[in-house]
Amino acid sequence: MLQNPPYSLRLASVLISITLVIVGLYWMQDLLILVAFAMILAMVLLPICRWLEQKGLPRSLSIAICLVFTVAILIGIVFLLAFQLIEFANDWPLFIKKAETWVSGLQSFLSRNLNISRKKQMLELSNQTIGLLKNSGTILSTTFSTLMHSVTTLILIPIFMFFFLYYRTFFADFLSKVFPSANEETLRGILKKTGEVVQDYLVGLLVVMLVVACANSIGFWWIGVDYPIFFGILTGLLLIIPYIGIWVGAALPIILSLATLSPSHALAVVAWVAAVQFIEANFVTPLVIGSKVSINPMVAMLALLGGELLWGISGLILAIPFTAIIKVIFDHVPAMQPYGFLLGEAPKRVKGTKAP
Repeated sequence: MLQNPPYSLRLASVLISITLVIVGLYWMQDLLILVAFAMILAMVLLPICRWLEQKGLPRSLSIAICLVFTVAILIGIVFLLAFQLIEFANDWPLFIKKAETWVSGLQSFLSRNLNISRKKQMLELSNQTIGLLKNSGTILSTTFSTLMHSVTTLILIPIFMFFFLYYRTFFADFLSKVFPSANEETLRGILKKTGEVVQDYLVGLLVVMLVVACANSIGFWWIGVDYPIFFGILTGLLLIIPYIGIWVGAALPIILSLATLSPSHALAVVAWVAAVQFIEANFVTPLVIGSKVSINPMVAMLALLGGELLWGISGLILAIPFTAIIKVIFDHVPAMQPYGFLLGEAPKRVKGTKAP
């Protein structure tokens, strides 16, 4: 073997390795997404498990208590949303009637100002409806398949969380055997810091979601949107998808306000959500999460785009915490520290010094 391979050969090896990793991440996404969510959530529950174990409880019982408590909270949130959703469904005919009035007004506007006759509008609507009906079988089968896959994943995630928490010492010993040349203290530092970063990020995110849910609920109620609590909680929960999640959640109240109230109400919802997002991004998130996940915005955007391309919505959710984990690893490995520096926040320039 070559003792000192040329740069071109080393570069080709690195590029081929990166390509193989990306292909593997894409083709094994179902399994890897399941394991990734379980690992991240297990890191969040780890301090509580350790505290219960220090109180004298067996590890398995401590983990079971944490999982039951977590599942109970999630079920409570689901029931709260379901209750609101049932009320929303009961009033659906009323919304449809108001929407029909709005659509009729829109048709009159198009016919009067753009010379698009009602007959032509109805013909186009009929063509779109027929196309939708032709594809209804595919849509229903895809929806059912996705729903079953999601239910299966939700059942398996707590099981894998239990395994990660129960065998955490075993996994730590495994890593020390895989990297025998690594300093044991460095390895422990990486594991500890990784857990802290993920815990700080997710706990901080939960606080931010609560703040946004309360703010939007109050704003929607003040504007006059129906079911403000439901839509406020929805926008808060979807904040788990960085940058775009809040607007995905706000789309429904915007459309509902446009159809049942007036365009000015819809614009008020847009303005309120934009104001809440501005305050959240510039004040609440930096205050709550701060520098605990010190990733610069450009890297965060690239991570989100790459995560979405690889794993869709799940990739958007997992992109930031996994990028933070990678940064922690880079910061603790001397050869990779320049890359950790690149992922992090740019240092503030001292006043009076010249920019490069």
